[in-house]
Amino acid sequence: TDDGKPKEYMVTDGLRVYFQESEDLRIGQVSVAGGATAPVETGFTRSWLTGITHDSSALLVAVPADSALTSAALWLVPVPAGEPRRLGNFEPNSPDLDFFSLVNESGLFPDGRVVFAELSRESDGKSAFSTDWFVAERDGSKPRKLVSLPGVVGKASVSPDGQQIILIQEQPGNRRLFEIAADGTGLHEIRRLSEGEWNFRWTPDGKYLVYQAGIEPPSDIWLLPMKTGLFGRVGEPFRLTHGPLPYSFPCPSRDGKQIFALGSRQRGELVRYDMKSKQFVPFLSGISATDPTFSRDGKWVAYASFPDRTLWRSRSDGSERMQLTYAPVEVETPMISPDGTKVAFFTPRDDVFLVSMEGGTPQKILENACCPIWSPNGNFLFYHHSWRAGGSWVAGGGMIADLRTGEKSAVPSSERIFPFWLNQDTLIAPNEKGTNFVTFNLKTGKWMDLGPGNLSGIEHWMMSPDYKYMYFSTAGSEPKAMRLRIADLQVETITSLKDFHRVVNDGNTQINVSPDGSPVFTRDTGYQEIYALNVRWP
Repeated sequence: TDDGKPKEYMVTDGLRVYFQESEDLRIGQVSVAGGATAPVETGFTRSWLTGITHDSSALLVAVPADSALTSAALWLVPVPAGEPRRLGNFEPNSPDLDFFSLVNESGLFPDGRVVFAELSRESDGKSAFSTDWFVAERDGSKPRKLVSLPGVVGKASVSPDGQQIILIQEQPGNRRLFEIAADGTGLHEIRRLSEGEWNFRWTPDGKYLVYQAGIEPPSDIWLLPMKTGLFGRVGEPFRLTHGPLPYSFPCPSRDGKQIFALGSRQRGELVRYDMKSKQFVPFLSGISATDPTFSRDGKWVAYASFPDRTLWRSRSDGSERMQLTYAPVEVETPMISPDGTKVAFFTPRDDVFLVSMEGGTPQKILENACCPIWSPNGNFLFYHHSWRAGGSWVAGGGMIADLRTGEKSAVPSSERIFPFWLNQDTLIAPNEKGTNFVTFNLKTGKWMDLGPGNLSGIEHWMMSPDYKYMYFSTAGSEPKAMRLRIADLQVETITSLKDFHRVVNDGNTQINVSPDGSPVFTRDTGYQEIYALNVRWP
């Protein structure tokens, strides 16, 4: 491919490669010989590719049930054309994991049966999950439980003969690769996995699993021999690629002679949308960065470099630039304190840190926490109790930490709500379905609808530095940048984002707001293309 769009999971029927476009949740296709890409007309605004039938007649597609992306119905979409057919009435779901954590938890057997997962909270009420796996008939009927395991257990891959299933178990600090027979017997651990080992797929002959290893970037394609030797033991993994690009999402061809994989070069350009000229213009000279955050007086900015995610600060004109964190620390959603003296951020390990704007060693202040947001007076941080699983956040409830005393208090009914502070006593966020804004009053302890009414798929949001507007972007085939004026709840469309390719960073795009009220984005100037790698099997 050579279309410049972010991509993920892919399958092949031997003639075409079908792939997921991760920016707008649509499915594309390209010939195995290469060439122009084309969309797959699924009939849905948003859909996610998760498999293909053995006879190549249809794609298995997950369709989000709502804009909050908390559940997904499974459909078969005929190719090259035909009417989609829903499989049963089940909806793989989770109360706290986002859509991306759910959709690849399903797959197909050679005979057309479907395997899918449902996640639920443990009965002890703690922030832990269990996963139930089911097998249903080819039309989705008669689902029966295959296995139930603690943690987030997903990324199923069914062997070519339909006899075995590969599963990955995700628990805090513990990742394991399991194999289970199709009848639910013989569950056993194959090996423990490192943090960067992902996307296991069977080769057509069932002799190997191909997978990616390494934190991207860089990552390479590896091979795991299955059931070798006298006693049928799994062999030692070995590496298939050594660059020159980071490769991910391997997909063996139907004839076994090639492996299709994504080759990536990550780079972004920081831009702002000029409200007067109605154009995107470079910001901070168009550096490769994400998540700019500004001091209250507008004189300073901090941001995460992309793709290495180190934290920098500078004057808003780009002068007096200073690096605040260094590898291997990876910074997510930095936020400058109201007094402009420090930056709060969290890491992929879900620990919250503070670092001085003048440099120095970051100090860990919270564990198993993400998305810290300063209160207007700087005395409190809102955050979510969380941890990583399946490459995504497992979000517990929202919490407020008093930085003066260390005391913490829970915010009720906030598992799927990520708010900003509207004022010292009020939080504001989209509702769980992303169709409206709600507020939480810290004095009364109640959530209330704010308005302005039914919006279309709020995707990402950011409070303006003066607390007068909530800026947000919408999802779907016609994405837009918009803002809500708090004083009278008037909604303004700023610009269309349909042809503006944004960086997908850790599964998300972004919207930020500069001191002058201009929305800020990171334009994707890198590439992520599908390559065909010829392979000689050992």
